[in-house]
Amino acid sequence: MQNLNQIRARHVLEFATSGSVKGKNGGEVIKKIPPVIMNNGLMAALAYSLDRNQQAWKAVFDAIACHLSSEEIGMVPSDKTSAELLLDYLAADATSVILRDITAEAGEWLNFARRLVK
Repeated sequence: MQNLNQIRARHVLEFATSGSVKGKNGGEVIKKIPPVIMNNGLMAALAYSLDRNQQAWKAVFDAIACHLSSEEIGMVPSDKTSAELLLDYLAADATSVILRDITAEAGEWLNFARRLVK
């Protein structure tokens, strides 16, 4: 049985090797997201990622949604595998406790991503 850190690391490595974050400074977006979440909240950061000019942000939040909806984590329903679907779920169905827990788990995922995504 794997612990949470092993699961997070595996999901981040899958994301890092997928090539989803591209561009000259693609990996730099990982460093920008946690302060935005801390200052504005997860839902605001998710909404920002849906802007058409923010493909790198959207790729990161899609990966976070996949992580949160994975069988091992199971914090959101298994069909919420994209940033849009995660935002819809949080806006319509999540309680403040669920939002707090999801924000904490997204932060932990981002801590691993900061180290592994180049």
